[in-house]
Amino acid sequence: MQVRNSIAIAAAGLAACAQQPQQVDSTPENPTAVMETLVVNGGIAGMFPFEMTERHWVRSNMRRDENNLKGTGTFSGFLVTRLAGGGDAAITRLDQDKLWTMNLRRKEYMECPAHGCPLPPAAAQEEKKREEEQAKQEPKQQTEEGCTARVTSNNFDVKSTGQKKNINGFDSSQYTVAWILKFQDQQRRTTTSTVSFDVWTTPLSAPMREAFGVEQTYYRAYVAGARRAAGLPDRAQVMPEEVTKMMTAYLTSLRPADRAALMNAGKQLGKIQGHPVYTHIEWRMEGDACGDKGAAEQSSGKPDLGGMLGSVGSLFGKKEEKPAGPKPLLSFTIEVKALGVQPVRDSVFSVPAGYKKTN
Repeated sequence: MQVRNSIAIAAAGLAACAQQPQQVDSTPENPTAVMETLVVNGGIAGMFPFEMTERHWVRSNMRRDENNLKGTGTFSGFLVTRLAGGGDAAITRLDQDKLWTMNLRRKEYMECPAHGCPLPPAAAQEEKKREEEQAKQEPKQQTEEGCTARVTSNNFDVKSTGQKKNINGFDSSQYTVAWILKFQDQQRRTTTSTVSFDVWTTPLSAPMREAFGVEQTYYRAYVAGARRAAGLPDRAQVMPEEVTKMMTAYLTSLRPADRAALMNAGKQLGKIQGHPVYTHIEWRMEGDACGDKGAAEQSSGKPDLGGMLGSVGSLFGKKEEKPAGPKPLLSFTIEVKALGVQPVRDSVFSVPAGYKKTN
């Protein structure tokens, strides 16, 4: 009898829970620029690879940025996810002069003025130390101490393949790019760096232009003047800034002037028309300038340089074909999942009920 009573009580409790009405979001809907991007970063030499989904909701005087990061691979996958994984978001309300940064996993948030809380001197020093330690752990070229190399040739080859397909609702056309750099040290030892791009672009549609226009308006309000915001691009860069930063950080043997020049490499991709909706980049290095051990360790035995450069001509014509030569030092993919203006609930720009304030 006691067992039957317990079961009856449990069943009644479940029924009561089932009958509880779900909370309905009844906040008004208003036009909002919505942007979603998937980034897959293989890491330099496979170190700390990750996948990240970035979402942005923007209006003329408010913005929400959200990312969900997870590590990939075995050990590094666990480590990246444990240290930085999960979801985080930031809501900037210029109309209220508020910035809310939220930890979506812990349901916690901090509140600051719209342009951010000033860091106390101790916290700023700690942040600087952490950045320095992180820089030490990043993969570097294993080169001879004191040796420097210079760029002897720098060539871009941009081609439209004529291939077309629909990617996430965007009618896209394919471009292939080969960026080949040659370095030489004082002993005339050489290294060839090959960056291969598979790029799919779409013409800027009216909804995409409207979304970029909303973002421009927001930034003008954020900086309280159009001078800084005037430099905002109206489309994504084919060469993401993160890629050039990783490359220049790795190439320790290059002269500072040549490393600085690499940061401007993306400007040479102006032949590509339209907005990139899918970009896959692979970076390979071959050679022994400055006794580079890292490039040699990528491959087993002596790689076929001619075969590697020959594969650049096809540039991923078929996915099942594997490029010849050494394994990529870097593999990086960025894919646009959404870009346009949509009706969005006002609640997106507020901290959810039940979140705990931590400052």
